[in-house]
Amino acid sequence: MQAQTGTLPVKTTVNVAPTSVIRNVPTQTIKLNPIPPANPLPDIIITNISFTPNTANTYYVNYTLKNTGTSAVKKGLLSLQTYINGGASGGGSATSLGTEINQLLNPGESFSSKNTFSTTGIVVGQNYAFQLCVNGMKANAGMPTETWVGQQFTESNYTNNTMQSTFTIPPPPPAPADILVTITSIDKSPTDTAFVRINYTLKNIGATAIPQTASLSIQSSVEDTDNNPATFLGTGCCGQPTGGNTLNTGDIPFAPGAVTTLYYDARVAGGYYPSLPKMVLYKFNVVISNNGSFTESNSANNKGSLTYLLK
Repeated sequence: MQAQTGTLPVKTTVNVAPTSVIRNVPTQTIKLNPIPPANPLPDIIITNISFTPNTANTYYVNYTLKNTGTSAVKKGLLSLQTYINGGASGGGSATSLGTEINQLLNPGESFSSKNTFSTTGIVVGQNYAFQLCVNGMKANAGMPTETWVGQQFTESNYTNNTMQSTFTIPPPPPAPADILVTITSIDKSPTDTAFVRINYTLKNIGATAIPQTASLSIQSSVEDTDNNPATFLGTGCCGQPTGGNTLNTGDIPFAPGAVTTLYYDARVAGGYYPSLPKMVLYKFNVVISNNGSFTESNSANNKGSLTYLLK
């Protein structure tokens, strides 16, 4: 009998769980730790800038730096350089306190500071191109050989190390209202010999109108012009009062450049104070007060004076 050769089939039984059972098997979340970059580096960007005056010839540039990289950097290594219309105008360290030098600016953190820059030669009201650079500056800008130089530390990206803005020194605000008092002449009063008439003008020499709510008052006085004991006015530093009152609204020079022509009759006899001796040269004064109703640019010219020979 001839023997049979070959492979006999093997019967295998596989038990498959019902679908309902598979659906009820609990799931488990597998957390994968992110793979750190092979060479972590900081990446500093400027997120905003603004300007505030400092001195007559300098301004502050206020800014915020943010580390968008994957490695920390010491704040003491952060330096800034400013340019106006392409010309260097200032710069320096971003840290102002010694304790900040070794502090770290970690990934995702921001740091605000300010630096001064020169405004010498800047024309008030004219727009200028302002550029702020951090950790170095461009060399050969706009040329095929353009590169970033002067960096204090290595970053992953230098193309975001600048921010540009328009810089303008605004013109100063108009000068406040300013009342100039001028005595034009002094005469005998046409109505009463116990008075002299002081003719004077008020002019608003400021660049701003006097507010309509303003209130002005006048005070007149007389002073000696010699050391004659017979005519001395013993009233201390400021002479002898000769009267005062409140001005009418129509007497106020509201608009810039406006002038009002007024007069005041000052008492020289028969009042509270002794009558003034005649044939004596006196100095008569008029002082205008705004009674705190508005701000003037110069209150020193609110007094007018003129000498007059009392007859």
